[in-house]
Amino acid sequence: MHKLTELQSWERLFKKIVWAQLGDIKGKRILDFGSGEGITANHFAAENEVVAVEPWDEMLKNAWKDNGYKQIVGDINALAQFEDEAFDVVICHNVLEYIDDKAAVIKELARVVKKDGFISIAKHNRPGRVMQMAVLLDDFDKAHALLDGENSAASKFGAIRYYEDSDVVEWCSELHIDECYGIRTFWDLQQKQEKHDDEEWQAKMVELEQRVSQLEEYRNIAFFHHLILKK
Repeated sequence: MHKLTELQSWERLFKKIVWAQLGDIKGKRILDFGSGEGITANHFAAENEVVAVEPWDEMLKNAWKDNGYKQIVGDINALAQFEDEAFDVVICHNVLEYIDDKAAVIKELARVVKKDGFISIAKHNRPGRVMQMAVLLDDFDKAHALLDGENSAASKFGAIRYYEDSDVVEWCSELHIDECYGIRTFWDLQQKQEKHDDEEWQAKMVELEQRVSQLEEYRNIAFFHHLILKK
């Protein structure tokens, strides 16, 4: 049985926060698009029917499969097999930054989500990344580059191609942003690295992050934004 403590501290915290923001989901049909190692799919499969779609075989070698869910190896084209409004919840976390045709993906996710369901999108937030570069990583050149509109990079997936929250509804007018949360507002500014793995410290950080996640002034500088989209 996998445990969250197996993950790096930053990823563990991210999962805790985004899952808390999603709330108690039970008895639903869920699509996890860009499922990676299946950590989120596995989490929600405990009490839901989950279909996970991931294009990169390499990510599936160590997939979390403690709870049964259907794994599809594929990309946007794999969604054609599903009828309209096939899912109650669609999850797409930290995926669109690495896709060229973001609008096509959003339109397809909107097609397969039910009218009374929702889409959960987690995305990088440029101002938060600038804060991280300037304060945590002491990299002024990259901070300036980000402010100038340049992309940054992720070690596994290449260029992080930023987009604005509002772009999502411009790509698909059928959707609207129902909620917007910040994720990791304080984490990347915390210099005491030795504390990050401590579960008690993490619990306190999650509590504080949740308290400010919908306050605009804190959300604006969060490293990630979590959008809840509805039709």
